[in-house]
This record gives sequence, structure tokens and C-alpha cells, in this order.
Amino acid sequence: MQTALKIFLLLAAYLVGAIPFGFIIGKAKGVDVRNHGSRNIGTTNVGRVLGRKYAILAYLLDMTKGGIFVFLFRFGIIPATYMIETPLLYGLLAVVGHTCSVFLRFKGGKAVATSSGAVFGFCPWLLPILMVAFFSIVITSRYVSLGSLLSAVLTLIASIILYIVGIDPLLKLPIDYYFPIFCTLILLIIFFRHNENIKRLFNRTENKIKFRLFRKK
Repeated sequence: MQTALKIFLLLAAYLVGAIPFGFIIGKAKGVDVRNHGSRNIGTTNVGRVLGRKYAILAYLLDMTKGGIFVFLFRFGIIPATYMIETPLLYGLLAVVGHTCSVFLRFKGGKAVATSSGAVFGFCPWLLPILMVAFFSIVITSRYVSLGSLLSAVLTLIASIILYIVGIDPLLKLPIDYYFPIFCTLILLIIFFRHNENIKRLFNRTENKIKFRLFRKK
């Protein structure tokens, strides 16, 4: 019974992560966001197509699905007896679900919001720091993709430092080697999903964000 529940929770983490909230929000407004803008189902394109409030909604939903199982296991709401190895495994599965959604023929988003949710679920105070870094990079460079890529690098660096320290300094919870491993895998996924953006950044043809990009709808 316990083994069956463990398998169910793994599958649930993937399926929750696979829910394409950006796509659903667009459809609810009569728009397929995959046919507009960057054709992505993520926060930036939802904002570009539908407006600021829908971008925020898409981000919060994608973030939640990435962090919910991580948070529930990390803080003992679901007993550790039903967990396999680490809470971060469930965050990783949610990210895989988001990027390879069974509901979208194994296509999906670029993993940034969902990954940030997993980080938040594991180490809540770290995400606001990373978001400050993200917005600083975006405001300075006007490249959302660059902000996403460099934030992923910063997340990995932070995870290595916390692993060396060995304990969350605020929550007093242990930080083991799974955190930097998770952040390494997330970085690889994000860089892979941003492959075309990276090429455009090097070629200086990447689209810069307009600070009025997200219309007030």
C-alpha cells in the first residue's frame, strides 16, 4: 500500500506539473496563446497576448504546481514515509510535466516559473532574492530570457553555498546534496528550453522587452 502511494504521488507531481495553465487561461479568453507572440504558454507570452493580470495569474499557477509537493514534503505536511529520497524529486517531475505536458502532446513551457515554485517550496526565503536579481537583470538588459538564464545560474550557486553550510540559516532545516543536483538539472532544462533565445542573444537579434509589454487588460 505504501509503495503504491509513493508511485501515485510521483505520478501526481508530474500530472499537476503538466497542467498547461497559460494555455487554459488563453482558451478561457478565446485565444490559443500558442498561435501568438512567441507561441509559448509561459508568463511572458501570456502577458504579451492577454495582459498583465493574466501574466501574473499564469505565473502564480505555474509556480504553485512546481512547489506544492515540494512544500508538503519539506515541511512534513505529507509524512516522509511516503516520499522517495527528497522533496525536490517532486519539483523536478513537475518541471518535466510543464515542459513535456501529456495534455499538449508532450510540448510545454520553458520551466522558469515552475522551477521557481520548486525552489520556493524547498527554501521559501531564497526565491524573493532571486526575483530581485531577475528583475534587475531584465530592467538593465531588457531581455527576459537573459534574466531567466542568469537567475538559473545564480540559483545553482546559491544551492551550492547552502549545501556547504549544510542547513537553512532561517528555517533550520537540513540542506543536502540533492539541492545542488536539482538546481543543476533545472539549469540544464532551462538552458535547453531557451536554446533559440541563447542563439538570438549571441546574434544580438533577441527581442527586448518593452516595459509596457503587458497591457492592462
